Amino acid sequence: MLGGKESASPRYIFTNLSKLTRMLYNEQDDPLLNFIEEEGCSIEPEYYVPVLPSVLINGAEGIGTGWMTFVP
Repeated sequence: MLGGKESASPRYIFTNLSKLTRMLYNEQDDPLLNFIEEEGCSIEPEYYVPVLPSVLINGAEGIGTGWMTFVP
């Protein structure tokens, strides 16, 4: 619409996983996951299955209709 001036800066186009990622998400689980494809490229799984549930690391707190949760 703006002749290409609305495109993203090249420094924001690529991302990489940190080394810590494979410690939390086992590489052997990859064949079991359903990867999303965009423009013919496999980009990421629909969901991740961590070795250690992140709710135990980060905690959680929330409220819903008739229910409340608190994981310190």
